[in-house]
Amino acid sequence: MNAEKHVTEKTPCSVNPIFGTDAFSRLDESDDLEFYSRDRFVSHLDSLALSTVEKLIGTLVVEESPAILDLMAGWDSHIPENLRASEVVGLGLNENELMKNKALSEAVIHDLNKDPHLPFPDNRFDVVINTVSVDYMTKPAEVSKEVGRVLKPGGLLLIIFSNRMFSEKAVKVWRDAGEDERVLLVEDFFREAGVFEKPSVFLSKGKPRPKDDKYAHLGIPSDPIYAVYADKKGGDPLRRSRPEVIISYGEPPGSGNF
Repeated sequence: MNAEKHVTEKTPCSVNPIFGTDAFSRLDESDDLEFYSRDRFVSHLDSLALSTVEKLIGTLVVEESPAILDLMAGWDSHIPENLRASEVVGLGLNENELMKNKALSEAVIHDLNKDPHLPFPDNRFDVVINTVSVDYMTKPAEVSKEVGRVLKPGGLLLIIFSNRMFSEKAVKVWRDAGEDERVLLVEDFFREAGVFEKPSVFLSKGKPRPKDDKYAHLGIPSDPIYAVYADKKGGDPLRRSRPEVIISYGEPPGSGNF
């Protein structure tokens, strides 16, 4: 069954998991810098899901020559080649991966779980992107506030995630939550910052896994893509608006925008 709709409203959540005493504990509390020192030049999502991520970024980033911060970056920022950024700064933990990331104009080694302060001045960036890493943040509310500080008014925060993870490093509240609950959790991170417009949600799931994928023979669908995004308050009301993106279920590749 195929269905499409645009989601802008939040389903009420009776319990805010951010405030649980051990919500952001992990199975493996070893030093993150040591854990991520191992090079992982692999794709953490299948090719269709990665294509969806790239199209989503290309659709939502409407600024001309934007300054972009890729938060918790690796060897690929999934930024479309035709998106001509003035700069792309990658903040992450693996120097070798960051050095191989062709999109980056600058690489910064920084552990957000030890220090959520972002080493950048106020109003530096037009766009901040976090792709498949939000589940590893132990201080997401603090990081969200810092993102709000370094974003220009009207700037975009885009958080993209799926259902795959290094379970030993994912925080407890993420591991325990269902996929829909994780959307609500990320929306809470935006609200905790106190500087963002009402977040919107994008979802792509139930699509056929690419035939050349190593898991295609198992009959499981392509990796789902979830995204929560919002602009920082105070932007120019006459600026170019961001287009609506459509939630899609079970569409074959090439049948729609995503």
